[in-house]
Amino acid sequence: MSLLLTSGCGLFLPSHDYYAVGFAEIGDQLHIYAPLCDGERVVGVEAYDNLLAGQEPDYDPALMQFTYWKVQDPTHESVANGWIVLGDSSQFRSTEVVAGSNIELPELLGITLQLDVGGQHAVGDVVSVSEAPRYPAGADPGSVRYVYRPERDGEDMRSPGEIRDDSGCASGYPA
Repeated sequence: MSLLLTSGCGLFLPSHDYYAVGFAEIGDQLHIYAPLCDGERVVGVEAYDNLLAGQEPDYDPALMQFTYWKVQDPTHESVANGWIVLGDSSQFRSTEVVAGSNIELPELLGITLQLDVGGQHAVGDVVSVSEAPRYPAGADPGSVRYVYRPERDGEDMRSPGEIRDDSGCASGYPA
């Protein structure tokens, strides 16, 4: 798995060809939209402090010392299809780290998605929590616009359909 790093200047990503998710706040919940193709399913999610992980010279993700939330095996089809509410463990069969039990919600949130794409595959992104657009509670996650970073040097706001059209399949991105 590639580590996504940050500095005071911004995000450093391993290449221009990386998987990007949409990110928005609806009410008091942070929503992730992960664009997936037919046959791709989310099977696990880990959210971690990207800044702290990037500063650790011998960072071992297995220790989960910078993990904010880690879950496996979604119980809802919408979650398996990429519609994730950050920290909502009720939609997963297994919770390895309860949201906020290890660390507080970090500003630069690394997100790793474990996928089943006919085999195991992992993709990841980094989002700035403060840049998430805000919508009132009850807004439809399918109709809001998400902050989306399709290129290393830019970000914009897009609907889920626009993100899906721009993204390509998750299995096409390096693990």
